Amino acid sequence: MFWRRSVADQVDEELDFHLAMVTRDLVARGQREPEARAEALRRFGDLAQVGERCRRLGRQHERNLRRAEYLAELMQDVRLALRHLRRAPGFTAVAVLTLVLAIGANTAIFSAVSAVLLRPLPYPHAERLTAIWGTMPDAPRMLLSYPDLLEYRARNRTFDDIGVIRNQSVNLTGGDRPDRLSGTFVTANLLRLLGARVELGRVFSDEETAAGTGARVALLSHAAWTTRFGADSGILGRTLVLNGLPHQVIGVIDADFHDPFGATEVWLPVTSGPNPNWTTRENPAFGGVGRIRVGVSEADASADLARIARELAAEYPETDAGVGIRQQTLRDFLVGEIRPALLILLGFVALILCIACANIANLQLARATARRREMSLRAALGAGRARLIRQLLTESAVLAAIGGTLGLLLAHWGIGALVAAVPEGLPAFGEVGLDRTVLLFSLAITLGAGLVFGAVPARYGTRGQLADALQGRGADSGGGNRVRQLFVAVQLALCIVLLVGAGLLVRSFTRLEQVPVGFTTDHLLTAELRLPVTKYGNDTLVAQFGEQALARLRAIPGVKSAALVEAIPLSGNWGASSYRIEGRDTPDSLLPTAQLNSVSDGFFRTMEIPLVMGREFTPADRLGVSPVAIVSRELARRAWPGESPLGKRITIVGPPELQATVVGVAGNVKQLTLSREDEPQLYLSKAQSAGIFTSLAIRTDGDPDALAEPVRQAIWAVDRDQPIWKIRPMASLLDRDLAPRRFTARLTAGFAFLALLLAMIGVYGVMSYVVAQRTREIGIRMALGAARGEVVRLVLGRGLRIVALGTGLGLIGAYAGARAIAQQLYGVPPADPPTFVSVPLLLILVAAVACWVPARRAARVDPAITLSGE
Repeated sequence: MFWRRSVADQVDEELDFHLAMVTRDLVARGQREPEARAEALRRFGDLAQVGERCRRLGRQHERNLRRAEYLAELMQDVRLALRHLRRAPGFTAVAVLTLVLAIGANTAIFSAVSAVLLRPLPYPHAERLTAIWGTMPDAPRMLLSYPDLLEYRARNRTFDDIGVIRNQSVNLTGGDRPDRLSGTFVTANLLRLLGARVELGRVFSDEETAAGTGARVALLSHAAWTTRFGADSGILGRTLVLNGLPHQVIGVIDADFHDPFGATEVWLPVTSGPNPNWTTRENPAFGGVGRIRVGVSEADASADLARIARELAAEYPETDAGVGIRQQTLRDFLVGEIRPALLILLGFVALILCIACANIANLQLARATARRREMSLRAALGAGRARLIRQLLTESAVLAAIGGTLGLLLAHWGIGALVAAVPEGLPAFGEVGLDRTVLLFSLAITLGAGLVFGAVPARYGTRGQLADALQGRGADSGGGNRVRQLFVAVQLALCIVLLVGAGLLVRSFTRLEQVPVGFTTDHLLTAELRLPVTKYGNDTLVAQFGEQALARLRAIPGVKSAALVEAIPLSGNWGASSYRIEGRDTPDSLLPTAQLNSVSDGFFRTMEIPLVMGREFTPADRLGVSPVAIVSRELARRAWPGESPLGKRITIVGPPELQATVVGVAGNVKQLTLSREDEPQLYLSKAQSAGIFTSLAIRTDGDPDALAEPVRQAIWAVDRDQPIWKIRPMASLLDRDLAPRRFTARLTAGFAFLALLLAMIGVYGVMSYVVAQRTREIGIRMALGAARGEVVRLVLGRGLRIVALGTGLGLIGAYAGARAIAQQLYGVPPADPPTFVSVPLLLILVAAVACWVPARRAARVDPAITLSGE
């Protein structure tokens, strides 16, 4: 071995040599030594500068040489790594498949997390945008009135601006066939807050959306403009009949604008709504979007809004008493319940990656032990330990690179499947795919995985006694055995965590499926429609339409019964109101609330909601007759405990205020979602409290979908210009409510099964290695009289000790993990005994099978053959 001389020494020596040569030449020509050296220095120029330049060039050349040598060695290591991987196809296939599944799953889930939770919202100053809504003691989220939102905008000290918004469908008529558009009613400043730009025309002016203007103008979304109007450039100025009134199209929203509240097709001024009373203080019908000022915290903004809420409650006690206010970042508001589900899935796949790394590390340890003679031979030929470690790490990196590349291909396919499987789609702010952030994440976990599963095997595979390894006595060290067993215990512990988490989520979903919905969902068809105020301007006209529509619907062949209802259960539609019990002096701020619904005669029979006592509504419960009401069992229990509610008087707080007599008690119904506890419900006769929005409930003899077109024709027979939409079976609404939890439960169960499979491969691999390593010992034991059963018990006992350690650690981690997902559980406690008992038993059973196969192989060892081989 030799050492390179430093660049500085070589440059100094070279310069001295050249000076000496020039000096000697001058002396030969007759000059004296001092004059000759001075002349040589003069001819040479600035010696220090020349020397520094030469040293700089020399150092650059040396770096280039080292880089070239390193790259050559790296390529040599890569070629050697590929050669070793080809020589072990079984190991390579298992390791690559494990990495592909782990990295692919992580990349796919992270792509969704990035698009939903990390990517900036596509709005100006999006980090300061908030959603604003009202609250009451019994209603954690409710709409606010238009005047109240204007008060919040004018009185606040912490917001740059507050806009008003309401999503509501719009009737489109005047064509060959009435249709429905997805609509959003807004103030002009809301579009400015969201940075909306137009492709054609202009946006609303403040004057067009101000109270009292009633401007009949409209903005089309790019999608509606292209699909419904053929991207006609002459759309500007065209008149559309919306909700029975002419509206002039003044603009088309740019295609790049991301609608935060759904796929809006038409934008309208907030003051041009279908109900002339919906901008009054008595009608809470709107939400708000605000932008907090720079330097103001969310807590300060919330306190500021709460101050205004108290002021409004004091100034307008009839409408604002007990009404609070809440604001939430716009991202959190839009993401909703998908955030915890995505984080749970991301945690699951992260643990699977850890299990995969531990699994491959164990396989690498076994290979490293088998290659100790090769490593020792290379060391004997001069390779240092650092060089050997680098070689083994390169093999791990190559393995990780192959797995990562194929994992990206799996993720590319999996992302599409994931997005398609998410109920109602992901609230993503842009395309979910392999963008730069996702690719960097995939690169990071690939490199990290290669380092994690390669470092320990490289360390243990390059240490030991050279002579023993070369003479075939390279038995594995106790340290290596302990590391392998520790890796298996970690795999089992993480597997327990995933199995318990998945078990809790699956049991939670099963419990939710078993929740009584309160009615029969089979053979039930639902639909929605909204009557235009321009045609149905009073309760009498609305009631007449309802009577005629019911007569037509009930006459359809295959219809057993039909009814009208304002809000179909589980449809997302609902209403609420405070109520007062006659004879009780309750302050307005403490009045209880109930879900409020208006239904026609035959509703409870059609929905098959049981009547506990009293009667159903009849055609006699019409306008001009004393109002009547039916209450749910829960409301009766709260309002009249131990009493019969029949004949009692209940006042629905307005506007308008309505006092009704209770004529019946119905069973509890899940109106909003299955996961909510039973809530008090109050039903009014639809003929006595008519509204322009209504839904249809139709009980059929056969397939509900088969009656969709006859239902349309029945409505059009009453009013040819009346759109009807969302014609769908009731079972689909129930399925939609269950879908998010079903999605999470299925994915986590699949990931948990994958983790169990990987863990069992780890157990089997380690126990097989132990048997192979102790074959001589087992042969001696059997030669000395040990029975096969004793050998099996010996191997099983060693394996089950590892399983017991992993199970104990896993149960501790599973308890912590269960508490982290407690908010996602329904009807199942985090420390659910059946789950925490059945999961360890399942793992022990499967692990025992994985241990039994190597144990059985050990029991078949022939002592004579084993000892003769020595």
